[in-house]
Amino acid sequence: MTDSTFSFKQFEIRQEHCAMKVGTDSVLLGAWVDLPQQGSILDIGTGTGILSLMVAQRSLSTFITALEIDMHAAHQARENVAASPWHKRIEVVNEDFTQWAATGQPTFDCILSNPPYFEQSLLSPDSARSVARHTDSLSYAQIFDLTRRLIKPQGRLSLILPSDLYIRTNETAQLYGWGLTRSTMIQTTPRKKPKRVLCEWQQHHHAPCTPSVLIIHNTDGQYSDEYKSLTQEFYLHF
Repeated sequence: MTDSTFSFKQFEIRQEHCAMKVGTDSVLLGAWVDLPQQGSILDIGTGTGILSLMVAQRSLSTFITALEIDMHAAHQARENVAASPWHKRIEVVNEDFTQWAATGQPTFDCILSNPPYFEQSLLSPDSARSVARHTDSLSYAQIFDLTRRLIKPQGRLSLILPSDLYIRTNETAQLYGWGLTRSTMIQTTPRKKPKRVLCEWQQHHHAPCTPSVLIIHNTDGQYSDEYKSLTQEFYLHF
């Protein structure tokens, strides 16, 4: 493994041309998301292609569309997909999601994304990283509005968010008819407040949802059993 390559058990991610590198957020979402075993999946903002490859490994009879606005990242994702065992089931599309989705049809059983989220942060000097991480390029309202037009009646939308945006983002989801079906608060250690939250929504779902909690590291600094159980299909060291 080098700085430009991240190795998983069944595939490798080259990332030298991507603004956003492989991180824990994508691994958490890719391992946590509830997937259909057949049908179609949409990955919004695929970057290196990591989420598409993870869900391809977990769902053996699905077809995955991986959207990426940045030309260099899309090219890198295509390389990673082509080198994987699931290249026939993943299509990387280099387009702006807002434009691509405007003419879409409700054809997806599952939509997922590790979206941009630094809503109040200053823009990075690196323009590619800014597009990858700033909601000026794609707002949560746009995600919830456009995905409701692309999802099948029983389909699910899954995102990973900063925990401090959880309530406000869920309120936005409700405005577009999305009801929270599952959520997990992510704590890096037992003593720290949740840093991220994994969320799953379904259109017109109204039942209450109580978040669960997943802790990444125990107090001794070792990975927790629940985190290892969730990610063991992917990480080489588990």
